[in-house]
Amino acid sequence: MPKFSGEYRETVTVSAPIDAVKKHFADLPTIAANYGDLQGHEIHDEAEITFTLMPMSEKGVTFNGQYRARYEFKGDNRLTWRTVDTKNMWSTGTATFSEVGGDRTRIEFVQTIETDMQVNRLLAKVIKPIVSREITKGAKEYLSRMAKTAASSSTRSALGAACHSREASQRSLTEKPHREA
Repeated sequence: MPKFSGEYRETVTVSAPIDAVKKHFADLPTIAANYGDLQGHEIHDEAEITFTLMPMSEKGVTFNGQYRARYEFKGDNRLTWRTVDTKNMWSTGTATFSEVGGDRTRIEFVQTIETDMQVNRLLAKVIKPIVSREITKGAKEYLSRMAKTAASSSTRSALGAACHSREASQRSLTEKPHREA
């Protein structure tokens, strides 16, 4: 059975504190929400999730991808993931986080995906560039969604804290002081 693979590397900077970004990138419901074309997912525990991709068809070939991945930190600032169970799709990757000042975080992202597809060798040559392009495109779009939601999530948290603080200040200005008798 022919194998198809693709690798995607990119470094992005997010306007959010490093701890919030690390938590965001390791959160399985957030990962699933930003994954892309999923038919479904199942969270098994705090580190493992099964992804079932939407069927993809190209040149008369349909791919039904499904795999179980494990996400874990190796050291303080390096999130890794790898496939732990599959029949036809493998994913490995890392996201390395570093502070760049001013509540900004740099993410060095690397992901490799490999698939098995039941096609003859001639058709494999035809669809190989298409599959590789789709793998790269999917990883790039995933990273973009994760980075945007990490930044917006951090902004909402900061705005919520600021609004709460402002409301508390306004209440304390309008409330009458309590006097002891």
